[in-house]
Amino acid sequence: MTKRRICYIVSGIISILFITFITILILTQTVFKPKHPILQTLSSTVEGVSTHISPPLDVQINFTLTLQMLMKNPNLADFEYKTVENLVYYRDILVGNLTLPSSTLPAKGSAILPCPLVLQIDKFVANLGDILQDILQRKIVIETKANMPGKVTVLGIFKAHLNTTSHCKLVLSVPSMEVVDQVCDLDAKL
Repeated sequence: MTKRRICYIVSGIISILFITFITILILTQTVFKPKHPILQTLSSTVEGVSTHISPPLDVQINFTLTLQMLMKNPNLADFEYKTVENLVYYRDILVGNLTLPSSTLPAKGSAILPCPLVLQIDKFVANLGDILQDILQRKIVIETKANMPGKVTVLGIFKAHLNTTSHCKLVLSVPSMEVVDQVCDLDAKL
């Protein structure tokens, strides 16, 4: 073999490696780039209002707030999420929570999960003046915060950790306890 032929072979191999590297780089920054999963509250209903009165003057009132949560994966790879925690606040006081188990959303897939949250009214009335004011105005405003951490593995090599947070503000009418208004924000971090 001549030096010229060896030079052509080495140049060809280097060119092929360079083109392959550039192609993989472009694909990972465009097509395979991890996108934020979507965690959205589709609807919310109030059901199962229950009361329990026991002497002396121990009154417990609970009701169930059922959220329909949409979890959507826009990635070309499966999204493995850890435990999803959904918290409910009334005037910055935690009044209920729900934890959903870890699972996997398939590539370009979605799932709608019913999330029944049992809310404890005794925590609502920690500040009796506020709840009485809300009842007189015929509306109760509560907030829900859901957090979904997880990871996407692209091509079995690259792992991206993602965290999606949903924050919703719900207005319940009194005394029917129906949801009359709902505003949600989504925040995602890579």
